[in-house]
Amino acid sequence: MKKSIYILIALLLVATGCKKDKPVDHARLIIGEWHCTPETFEADVYLTLDNDGTFDLYQQIGEGRHRHYSGEWELDGTTLSGTYSSGDDWGSGYQVSFSGDNTMSLKALNGSEEVMKYCREAIPSEVIEGCIEVKSADDADCRPVL
Repeated sequence: MKKSIYILIALLLVATGCKKDKPVDHARLIIGEWHCTPETFEADVYLTLDNDGTFDLYQQIGEGRHRHYSGEWELDGTTLSGTYSSGDDWGSGYQVSFSGDNTMSLKALNGSEEVMKYCREAIPSEVIEGCIEVKSADDADCRPVL
């Protein structure tokens, strides 16, 4: 009888000790409004990734107003990619990772290995209302960061 109890306890310890970490639900976490101030260049970037697969990007590089780009995004596992409304693809795909629910890192897959960290943050109304609408990335004074 004692032997059976010891075996049962051993099995319980093994079962509880082998719990796997819950996988990160990238598709759920990525939806929302994000803010980034890159460390490698002077910029202010806001990004909205909507549930319907569309995005809005507001970026200010240097001084002046934010420029607004839009289009569609796709998440394949942990790889984020997208196309601007003009039909141009993003400059790179990105490896997505999360630290908690409110910090997202995008690592460029174009060979640059650049990592941009985004924090979950609402886009201020003055950014949206004061932006310059950009219909094509070719029409912009500067290329978008994505």
